Amino acid sequence: MKNSNFLCFLLVVLSFQNATPQSTRKTNILWVDPLKNIRTITTRSQIAGLMSKASSSGFQGVALGIKTTTGQVIFESDIAPRLLEWNGQTIPKDFDIVKEFSEQAIQSDLIFYAVYPVFAGGNMIERKGLLYDEHVDWQSYVYVVEKEEPEIIPITQWAFGSIAYENPLNATVQNYEISVINEFLDEYTVGGFIFDKLRFYGIEADFSNETKNAFEGFLGSKIDWWPRDVFEWQLQDERWEIVPGDRFLDWVNFRAQSSKNIAAKLVQAVKRNAPSLQVGNFVGSWYPTYYEYGVNWASESHYPDENWAPSDYNKTSIAETFDYMVTGSFYPRVAMEDAESDNAEWWMSVEGGAELAKNVINDATPIYGALLVEQFKDDREKFKLALKTALEKTDGLFLTDLSHIQKNNYWGAIAAVLLGKADNQKRR
Repeated sequence: MKNSNFLCFLLVVLSFQNATPQSTRKTNILWVDPLKNIRTITTRSQIAGLMSKASSSGFQGVALGIKTTTGQVIFESDIAPRLLEWNGQTIPKDFDIVKEFSEQAIQSDLIFYAVYPVFAGGNMIERKGLLYDEHVDWQSYVYVVEKEEPEIIPITQWAFGSIAYENPLNATVQNYEISVINEFLDEYTVGGFIFDKLRFYGIEADFSNETKNAFEGFLGSKIDWWPRDVFEWQLQDERWEIVPGDRFLDWVNFRAQSSKNIAAKLVQAVKRNAPSLQVGNFVGSWYPTYYEYGVNWASESHYPDENWAPSDYNKTSIAETFDYMVTGSFYPRVAMEDAESDNAEWWMSVEGGAELAKNVINDATPIYGALLVEQFKDDREKFKLALKTALEKTDGLFLTDLSHIQKNNYWGAIAAVLLGKADNQKRR
């Protein structure tokens, strides 16, 4: 909710803050989603051209999704299914995309980052992936309204969203993902490792029997009314609304603490293989509603004053777990004033999202601002302003996605901001 007094206070405090002590050099990273870019990363020449373009535009690194949101990986694995075809585009079985990215990055003096979307297990639009084929029993169960009736159903049966999530509290799932990560790190050397989708699907998940049992273990007692003791869907003024139950705050704590425990396990797995490897985590910058995903990405020193936050919520914080945090300011507005003009929350802007992230992380770890290029597809100058704002307000820039840059012909706009070059390129 809006709070102008808090905003004024925040701006005063931030105006006197020094730069984050861990970061003296801005880091600019280009994100490459393998599914979105499948047609442009399947040959050596394509990847070499990409690296050359990224380097000449001012990026210091390229981040590649080594696992797709379908649950398939893009390297040869003895554990996980490999992506060899998507939307009619095939990947030659003898072509190692990860190896090519790694080698070409070195030649272009770029850092190669691996991105791992932990609990992503299926594409709900194409209805393909791990949770549809090999491991149906691993999927999350969502408590949703279907056909005008609240019910608990497997996520792959839900007609909403794009990514089907595994159940983060399934021990077999956790062990599986760690084994895939170990296998990858045994085979490849990377300059950074970034977790993504390290969370629950949303407020609707997870309501499986397995999670119910774990929640009762957390409480130390049985739940009388499941899931109504957590929350209930009620029809109010012809709209379905969530009404918190007696155990709602316990549920918020339980999921966030579970995510913290899982994050620690995953980071430890990476560090055992590569002790000096820097490990980051991607989250959305909308902290006031991020509890819905079961993750508290703030610092332990942050005590949120919100009606959804238990008094000891700070104990579930994960900022200190990671070497850096990537916060997605995925908003079409640049300045906080733009958000207020649109009658939106002040933090629903590139500037506001960055300021909020700095406030709640409180120097616990460096913050890199992520932008979604496609949100600025109709305004080149606004896109450049968003780049400048993210760079000014955070320790670096993570730009997603390559496919959006190519489609909008924004290489020149990026080079103009990152390198100070003239932007002579026109949109196609």
